[in-house]
Order: sequence, then C-alpha cells, then structure tokens
Amino acid sequence: MNHIGKRLALLLIAGFDAATAVYGAIFVVPTMAREWILFGPFTDYTYPALALGFMVGGTALLTAVAIIWRPWVGALTSMLAGIVIVAFELVEIAVVGLSVVVIGPDQFQSWLQIVYIGLGTAQVVLGYRLWLATAMTDSAMPHLLR
Repeated sequence: MNHIGKRLALLLIAGFDAATAVYGAIFVVPTMAREWILFGPFTDYTYPALALGFMVGGTALLTAVAIIWRPWVGALTSMLAGIVIVAFELVEIAVVGLSVVVIGPDQFQSWLQIVYIGLGTAQVVLGYRLWLATAMTDSAMPHLLR
C-alpha cells in the first residue's frame, strides 16, 4: 500500500471511529441496561459515555484532521487513537463481559467489541506504517522524531 493509500485508509477508519464513537456516546450508551454495570466500578453510564465520546471519538477526530494536515502527525495520532479504542474495549469487556457471550453470537451488536478491537489494531499498524513511510520524506517533521 502506498503513502496515499495508507492515508486514505486511516482517514476512513478514523472518520468512521469518530462518528460511531460520538453517536454511541450520545444515543447508545445512555440506553444500555443498568444491570450490566452493577458489579463494575460505575454506578451509571455517564463516565463510559464521556470516555467514548471524548477520548475515543476525540482522538479519532484528531487523527482524521491530522492525516489531511500533516501525515506524520496523523500517523502518531492514529497509533494513539488505536490504543485508546482497544483500551476502551478491553475495559468494557472487563466491566460488562464479552458481548458475544453475554448477548449471544446471533445479535449484530454482540460483535462490535471484536470489530472495534480490530479497527483499533488496524489503526496502530497503519499508523506505524505511515510513520515509517513519512519519517524520512516529510521536511516539516522535527529532526528529533526521525
């Protein structure tokens, strides 16, 4: 995959992640069953919704903008955004459980944790590959980062 292909793939993944994280934080998380978090550290879904919207959605949005503006910055933020998504999903699994087991494999939403862990991992890998592709060619990159 060439430099432009990596940027386009990251732009699409980051845009999708940002849009679905913000949507999920506003419309999905507040409607989830409270029983799912009774044995975890949260008493309601306020903090998970804020984390999803601002941390996951915010880093994904930052990545989408940075990919267009400065590819090397986008590469770094993509790796950060991927780590944030995977971490969010792992905390969700620790608190709520693995959705495929809790909800059942026949429901569409039960696979979302696995899909987002995959998207987060893809962001880290593509971000790293874009970083390698831009590290020696982008004259705007600080020399300490090369």
